[in-house]
Amino acid sequence: MNNQSASSFKTHIERAVAELSSSLIVAQQSSDEEEFKFIQKSIGEIIATIDAMLFNSIYIDHPDLNDLSQ
Repeated sequence: MNNQSASSFKTHIERAVAELSSSLIVAQQSSDEEEFKFIQKSIGEIIATIDAMLFNSIYIDHPDLNDLSQ
């Protein structure tokens, strides 16, 4: 994947993570505490997987795209 494609891919991943995070607001407002904790844990695991698998694979080949290392 070239740098431009990797940057575009990263943008889409960031949007997906933002949407997942935003969904927690809806879940918190419409779920009881037990259900919300389950949803929160599940979304946290999904985001962690996205980070570990997708972001890290981009940053290996394109370290310049990693905003946290700059």
